[in-house]
Amino acid sequence: MSTTSRRRSPAKRGPRRPRLTTLQLGRIFVAVAAVSGALLFQKAQLAAMLRPGDSVQIQFTEAHRLRSSVSDVKMSGIEIGVVRSVEDEDGMTTVEVKVDEDARKAMGTAPSARVRPTTLLGGNYYVEIVPGGRRGEFTGTIPVERTELPVELDGVASAFASDARQGVRSSTKALDATLEADGTRALRDLMESAPGTLRSVDEVLRALQGTSPESDLSALVDGGENASTVLSSENARLGETVEDLATTAKVLESRRNDIAEAARTMPSSLDETATLLDSLDGVLTSLEDTADPARPSVQELARLLDHADPVLARARPVVRDLRGVLRDARPLVTALIPISRDLDATIDNLEGPVLDRINGPVLDQLTSPWHGTGEYAGGGADRPLYKETGYMFANLTQANMTDQNGSMISFMPGTGPGSLAGLPISLEQLLNSIVDGDR
Repeated sequence: MSTTSRRRSPAKRGPRRPRLTTLQLGRIFVAVAAVSGALLFQKAQLAAMLRPGDSVQIQFTEAHRLRSSVSDVKMSGIEIGVVRSVEDEDGMTTVEVKVDEDARKAMGTAPSARVRPTTLLGGNYYVEIVPGGRRGEFTGTIPVERTELPVELDGVASAFASDARQGVRSSTKALDATLEADGTRALRDLMESAPGTLRSVDEVLRALQGTSPESDLSALVDGGENASTVLSSENARLGETVEDLATTAKVLESRRNDIAEAARTMPSSLDETATLLDSLDGVLTSLEDTADPARPSVQELARLLDHADPVLARARPVVRDLRGVLRDARPLVTALIPISRDLDATIDNLEGPVLDRINGPVLDQLTSPWHGTGEYAGGGADRPLYKETGYMFANLTQANMTDQNGSMISFMPGTGPGSLAGLPISLEQLLNSIVDGDR
């Protein structure tokens, strides 16, 4: 290597940036300060605009010192949002508030709202939302009917007469004088005796917590909420109930004399009731003695009723249909009443020889077979006489026929061994003898 050192060429530099002058730095500082100040002045508006949540509109009769992006929105003492805008239109103030996303579900279906002061003397005001209605997410606008404004202390004082206000001032002065005299010592005595009293109060409060302090209070609150929800959703029925109670009170007032008379005679009635109960004592004793033997019968009766249920169920349609039958049969039964009286007399006349003759020779003759005698010996059949008589009338009915051409009588003549008369021997009897001889 050569020992000759080489000189390095200087590196190329870019164009230099102009440095900010003091005046320019001052201008930038003033601009940044102005922007920062403007942002600080608009901090509340920006925070309200950028705050996440849902918008709810509330109607009031007036704004009552509510300020946009400043006044808070609370529910049950917890801050849940901020007033976003206040607009007056046609004598109605519409306040738009921005609440947390889960606040709508906690409001209920019919919440109410009111403007409350942060202190007793007023000052700042906030919007308090009171849950109401049924459980569910609130949608829509809270109407003016469910909103209210605070009553200022000066408004309460102005409602009293000047003498009353002067009396309050005098009472305050007298209270100051009392405390300067013996009132201070009395207060000290009260504070000395307070610990023992507070111990008893502590025991009472512990007892009010219930047997399960972890759940009893929440259950009580839930029950109160459910009761208030039902009462608020049934305002019309609640009004009707109050009116009914008023009517009941009027009736009781009009019958106060009767109630007083009943109260006056109640002691004697109670004495008679006691006497009756003493008399029933023996009856109940006898009934107790009878109950044990009757228990098996009652058990069997229970089984009978169990089996009778399906029978009664099936018989129900029949009984229902029988109502119409009985209704239609009523005129027939009414007409049969005089007939039954006449039949009674007729049956009385038939008793004795008439029934004896019918039951005797008449029925015997009708039920016995008929065979000819004399010249008609061998005729007839083994069938009873009433059957032969029936066959005869049936044949006569068939002999008389009627069709579209009119009526006609059938006549079918025939001959047989008995048709020849006047012979010394009957041909029919001769044939019967021959047939019997062959057998």
